[in-house]
Amino acid sequence: MLYLMTNHPSRSTALVGREREQKRLASVSPRMAGVPRGSSGGRSAGLWQGRGRWRPALGALLLPSLLLIGVFTYYPAVRSLIGGFYAWNGFSPPTYVGLAQFNQYIHSPTFGPEVVHLVILVAGSIATTLVSQFTAAEVVTHLPSRVGRIVKYVLVLPIVFPPLVLIEVWDYLLEPNGLIDRIAVNVGLPHPSWLSNPHTALIGILLIGFPWISNLGFLIFLGGLQNLPKEIMDAARVDGTGALQRTFRIDVPLLFPQFRVVVILSGIYAVQNFVPILLLTNGGPGTATLVPGLDMYQSAFQNDQYGYGMAIGTLLFATMLVFTVVAMRALRPRTH
Repeated sequence: MLYLMTNHPSRSTALVGREREQKRLASVSPRMAGVPRGSSGGRSAGLWQGRGRWRPALGALLLPSLLLIGVFTYYPAVRSLIGGFYAWNGFSPPTYVGLAQFNQYIHSPTFGPEVVHLVILVAGSIATTLVSQFTAAEVVTHLPSRVGRIVKYVLVLPIVFPPLVLIEVWDYLLEPNGLIDRIAVNVGLPHPSWLSNPHTALIGILLIGFPWISNLGFLIFLGGLQNLPKEIMDAARVDGTGALQRTFRIDVPLLFPQFRVVVILSGIYAVQNFVPILLLTNGGPGTATLVPGLDMYQSAFQNDQYGYGMAIGTLLFATMLVFTVVAMRALRPRTH
């Protein structure tokens, strides 16, 4: 040892550094320093006891957040579910009416058209979301790394824009003699009054957000594609699998969990999001774009029928719950 220290100073320095590191690790955890498991039992138990002392403090720190979530999230939801069984105008005491308001809504003359419009919007929203966002994620994934990074940022950037701004932009594009009508006239295509024609109003609502890429679904698909097993992709490349075959035989089956999440989120968003209809058509022309969410809003906040609005909200909640359960079962992963 003395010979090594005198003739090889670099080795002596390494030995000293190693001894110091072992002492430091021993002070933190005997197991990290190479101490047998049996001899570190007391110290490990002490560490766990030290962590247990902080649990009441952590619970006390979480308590205000849990109370706020309960008061401002769960209580209004539960209150609205119960409120559907009471007739209430917002001022006088609520009156229990049972299922009368549910029957009133189901037998109303607008119930049928509202359900049809909702089904069209949900189906169109899911279809456009899946096709456009999955296609964009596939393209971005197989671009060169630097180009793909730039394209990803460009496609994701509109997410930060306020939704009202996008709705106003599309109002300008779809209005009579708007930009889309001008382009159609120059190309020689028919230019219908998108939002004032009962036959094209729903199509105009679905056009909002075209090409429907800048959304959470794009990031979900992109993350799934980037984390596919490299061994499978290399094997497909060696076998000479084409892009379309790889997409439908490898990517789609392996991304069933992502498809399930995107379908559920897109469907729930389409049911809840009546803001574009409220701002652009207000359910018109006539009842061409009236949906249950807008009917709920108008009944509660314009007609002071809060109980009736809560009844519609309860039916929407039940519909979304059934839709979620069906989607979860239908889109279960089939790969092993």
